[in-house]
Amino acid sequence: MARSNTTDSSTRPNSDQQERKLELPEGDHFQCKPSVFKLLMQPTNSVDTGWSWVICFACVCASFIMEGLLSGFGVLYVGLLGFYSATNGTSDTICSTSNSSTSMSGEIAWIGNLATLLSFLLGPIIASLASRWGVRPLFISGAVVFSAGMFLTAVTNEIWQAILAYGLMAGFGSSMIITPCYGCLAPYFRKRAALALGLVRSGSWIGNIALVPITTLIRDTYGWRSQCVFMGGISLLMIFAGALYRPRSPLAPTKKSSIKDVVCSSFITQRHVRFTVWVWLLSLHSFYYYLSLFHLVRHAECKLDDVDHTSATLLLVYIAVVAVIADVIAGILQDKLLSNKLLLLQFLIFLGGVNNMSFPFLTTYSHLVVFAVITGVAAAYLPVTCVIPQVLVGKKDAVNAFGIYVLSSGITSSLGGPAAGWYYDRYGSYDGIFVISGGMSVLSSMLMFSDIYLKKYAVTADDDDTVEASRADGEVSRAQDVITSMESSV
Repeated sequence: MARSNTTDSSTRPNSDQQERKLELPEGDHFQCKPSVFKLLMQPTNSVDTGWSWVICFACVCASFIMEGLLSGFGVLYVGLLGFYSATNGTSDTICSTSNSSTSMSGEIAWIGNLATLLSFLLGPIIASLASRWGVRPLFISGAVVFSAGMFLTAVTNEIWQAILAYGLMAGFGSSMIITPCYGCLAPYFRKRAALALGLVRSGSWIGNIALVPITTLIRDTYGWRSQCVFMGGISLLMIFAGALYRPRSPLAPTKKSSIKDVVCSSFITQRHVRFTVWVWLLSLHSFYYYLSLFHLVRHAECKLDDVDHTSATLLLVYIAVVAVIADVIAGILQDKLLSNKLLLLQFLIFLGGVNNMSFPFLTTYSHLVVFAVITGVAAAYLPVTCVIPQVLVGKKDAVNAFGIYVLSSGITSSLGGPAAGWYYDRYGSYDGIFVISGGMSVLSSMLMFSDIYLKKYAVTADDDDTVEASRADGEVSRAQDVITSMESSV
């Protein structure tokens, strides 16, 4: 009997162990080692660490592709100009200054300018859609719409068809990606927000360096239609970048904003007198932005006898390389070394303005190289600008404020390119338009000193609420991390 009792007692643990073997692995497998799909669907609490940098990497990749393709419209412009000029029986070339009614250069320029305009003009609407539906579906949809627009552009035979396909459709798709790249990073970063934005902006410049030579080679070898197909195909890679977006875990139930809510909130944001003044001043400066990117190559080829197309294109590479370094340095300065972020922005705008005003004195290729380097440094104002709405209005209204800024600056920046093209067609030179744009930037930087008197209009109540909310957010995040670690150890 003793033996049988011993046998029974010895067999019981084995049966229990078998039951545990049957029950525990399944639950442990799904709780401790979730699939990649489930991980991507779960919200994240990361701030300045962990998944925050994964999302930053996704934005860098998207900026690399999207803005690299949009900024390379000058390459596509040459192919479109040659095709439509031959189709319509005109003789326009890249150096033509024809002011006749048959000139095609102005109409073709609007194809790219409309896409750029929509990328900024739809900023407030895209921000509202992101807050309502989330960044991921918007991001992926934007990649599909942009790709479809490029594929349709490849089969167009009339200018109005290209305007609809590239200008409207591809422009709408690009706006669904560019706005989230810059406007939706704030919830994932606090102390490293400027650095993250600087890295995202650097991605666009690296895209210029890498994609412009590739698209140029494809256009010269296979034609502009094949270039459009390539642009549409590579843009689909942004679907994978969009999939990396994980939403932030809400601390409390929040009401999803509609477009009507955002419009009302936009008018409320206008009560921030200090922010409103800054938006107008930044918009005044934005007129200059696309002048160098769209017209510097044409100026070098047409006005300097010893400069070929390759050397002229290298000027854009110099701008991009310097801008990559300048963007990162500007982000570090904002996050760690400088307490007055507005002063850094003011300096970069002044530098860009003075640089443009010196354009009539650039008579050699070496002068243009120096001009390109300074342009790259001054371009670091963009990631600095992305942090300004949060500084002026607080996190509560930062997203809507950023949308208002994108809308306002997008209008003026999109007008700069056509204005420069019209000026060149009329006067055969870019000197005057560069001086005008530089003067606008210098004036903008000088008027920013008025911020000393506008500080009294700062909305301190919102700022205090934002600070308290940030502290509460940090406490809850730390508590959730502790609970997660305890559950994992158990």
